[in-house]
Amino acid sequence: MQNPSTVRRLAFVRGANRAPSLLSAALLTSAGLSLSTLSTPVWAQAVASDALTLPAVSVTASASDAATQTDKVSAGALGSRKQVDTPFSTHVVSSEEAEDLMASTANDLFKYDPAASVSSSNRVSENSMFTVRGMPVDTLNGIKVDGQSFPSWDTDLPLEPFEQVQLLKGLSGFMYGFGSPGGIVNYVLKRPTDDPYRSISVGYESAGVFSEKIDLGGRFGNDERFGYRLNLVNEDGNTAEPNGHVRRQVASLAFDFRITPDLTWSADAFYQKRKTNGTLFGLMFGSGLGIPDANSINRDLTQPQNYYETEMASFGTGLDYRLSKNWHVSLKYRFAKENRTNSDSLIFVNDSAGDYSNTLYAALTRYFYQNVDAMVQGQFNTGSIRHDVVIGAGFQSQTSEYDNSEGWNEGYSLGTGNLYGSSLLTNAEVGIGENLYRQSRTTQAALYASDTVQFTSRFSALLGLRYTQFRQDVYDPSSAVSSQYSANPVTPTVALMYKTDPYSTAYASYVESLEQGGSASNTNLNYPATFGPLRSKQYEVGFKTDHRKWGANLALFRVDQGYNYTNTENVFVQDGTRRYTGVDASGWLALTNEWRVLGGVMWLDTKAVDIDDPSIEGKRIYGAPRFTVTGRVEYNPSYLRPLTLAFGGKYVGNEAVDATNTQFVPSYVTYDLSGRYETRIAGKDVTLRAGINNLFNRRYWTTAWGYYVSPSPTRTAVASATMQF
Repeated sequence: MQNPSTVRRLAFVRGANRAPSLLSAALLTSAGLSLSTLSTPVWAQAVASDALTLPAVSVTASASDAATQTDKVSAGALGSRKQVDTPFSTHVVSSEEAEDLMASTANDLFKYDPAASVSSSNRVSENSMFTVRGMPVDTLNGIKVDGQSFPSWDTDLPLEPFEQVQLLKGLSGFMYGFGSPGGIVNYVLKRPTDDPYRSISVGYESAGVFSEKIDLGGRFGNDERFGYRLNLVNEDGNTAEPNGHVRRQVASLAFDFRITPDLTWSADAFYQKRKTNGTLFGLMFGSGLGIPDANSINRDLTQPQNYYETEMASFGTGLDYRLSKNWHVSLKYRFAKENRTNSDSLIFVNDSAGDYSNTLYAALTRYFYQNVDAMVQGQFNTGSIRHDVVIGAGFQSQTSEYDNSEGWNEGYSLGTGNLYGSSLLTNAEVGIGENLYRQSRTTQAALYASDTVQFTSRFSALLGLRYTQFRQDVYDPSSAVSSQYSANPVTPTVALMYKTDPYSTAYASYVESLEQGGSASNTNLNYPATFGPLRSKQYEVGFKTDHRKWGANLALFRVDQGYNYTNTENVFVQDGTRRYTGVDASGWLALTNEWRVLGGVMWLDTKAVDIDDPSIEGKRIYGAPRFTVTGRVEYNPSYLRPLTLAFGGKYVGNEAVDATNTQFVPSYVTYDLSGRYETRIAGKDVTLRAGINNLFNRRYWTTAWGYYVSPSPTRTAVASATMQF
């Protein structure tokens, strides 16, 4: 729907597993925090004129065009549609909003979505990750670039090359093929601008990270048939975390050629290299041990040999041909590669006194992806009934290369320490092995078709089917096949939609999906066991509305997903079902032409069912909070329109760490403060932004994978200045 994330997202705060303090509840209910995504004069004019939307500024078009772009979401096999016209829960964040949030990862983009809960941060762990409705996003299949699979295993895509980041919550079997039911995160590349665009930005993050960015776009040649978009980024400096340092370089270039008015060829390439010093893989607490208060432990747990580095490159190209007013075809290809080097520690806590052993895992791994997709999309009528149809085919391959060295399999012992003190631990034998072997190869060939049948101006139905030939080969270090799985599923999507008015849709949908089976980690006794595909089912009933001065989203859902977990014998198993039932609600309201409030709440009930292990049956699913609540208030004073101030917060309920529910991380509340000021310097438009994340320096734990926890990042100050010329 019209992107409530860009100018209005979510709502008001009540409840939780363990209710927030009175002060927290009052602050959250009055709203939360973050910067408006709008150009402030546009916001004021839109509210004053009772406009339909609050358009976000786009660097590629006028404000009204930008609002239209943000209003749409790419839904894979469904093509591109308005959010309000899809029977799914979606959240789209524009590049303008990303800048206003001073976001560096997708964690920052969706911080005020109540369905999203952070599971790790790349300032303290390997990468930034979040769950959606308690379910992790599949980093092998759930991360897309322009709708095509991209390797994002324990890494973070740079935000600078992308015009939008789109979150599709829940199952995606018909739309995108194999993937976990957490959802799809689709990064939409910046494309050439029709008008010349040039901007430079400088940024700062405490305690000493500086960044420089360039964004250039335009067209040239006869009839301006050729277009380009260039982004360059450099970031370097010491972070606010102990022993923390980050170095990052990004380059991206998008190009297009309008061969005819109806035929366009496009190509793009981007590259990122990122290295962070002072990272942890995580902490594990021995059986029978509780999780201590995060405020009580020593923050300096990393060692000089701890770092994490990723390097990724991608190339894509495609043709888009408009056959007629109502029909067009597209063909696209993408290649992507990721190199991942880890030299970080797993800390195993042995007793209640906080004594631990530190094991450093050091290895190089590689991932290669290729995608080819062809699609035909169009409309036709049969009598008074309209059909929006999509027919397509796709092929993708994934290849993983693993290290067979000691650093990957057993790790290096760095020694022992205590959570409540600081210890310097090293091991001169630590080294990165490069003896890589092909660990797995997965292929998917798919045919799909959908028909959205418009019976009346209000009532429509969607039927979609995807047929997939899936094959996964897993190899041992000798290159022999250790396991092999194949499946040829047909995954349906069925939905009914009813428009209560032109800006509102009530819907009911049913989706099926398959995902790759789980694999034992190198901390499990049965490593490297790999299991076959898992099937998931989702039922959702929802309502979306986006009016002139208010909007809302409401979804009631149930997801049944195959369960994989580490049992009490430290064996990774795949057995039974994990069931997620909940409510995901959000809304926004323009109170006046100066004040706007946003907020949301998610209630989630999870449990394991049909499990052979009685210690797991009926227990809560690990890494899933029962309640999350978000709130934000934005103030754009009439006497100083260039200024926008924002304050907001988020409450996350407690979460089980393990499948048996013997360990929990407690609930927490975080707050953020930010501001934006627009001015002109030397005749150029300049935007100044500043903010503080985790304003009160709350220390907390996050968890997701069923056996370890991650510490939270510290309070961080951020600032930037952007000049357009």
